[in-house]
Amino acid sequence: MAYLVDYDIADPKRLRKVAWACEDFGLRKQYSVFFCRLSATDLVRLRSRLYDIVDLDRDQVLFRATLQAVRGPDQGNRAADRAA
Repeated sequence: MAYLVDYDIADPKRLRKVAWACEDFGLRKQYSVFFCRLSATDLVRLRSRLYDIVDLDRDQVLFRATLQAVRGPDQGNRAADRAA
């Protein structure tokens, strides 16, 4: 399944660690947003790594499932639809 993983981390040192962990599982889309295709096992692994890094009182990490997991590679591409 595909997920958008985005975060707000208060400490720069933890911020770098969270970014490095996310880079192991997905592609950076924005400064603090990653697109990750994760199996159930990889989802548990990533959440576990992030849980060990973040301060639950000061930081926030969100996992949002996307429709990209259901769509094919060219479905939902409006530019391709207009060109056809």
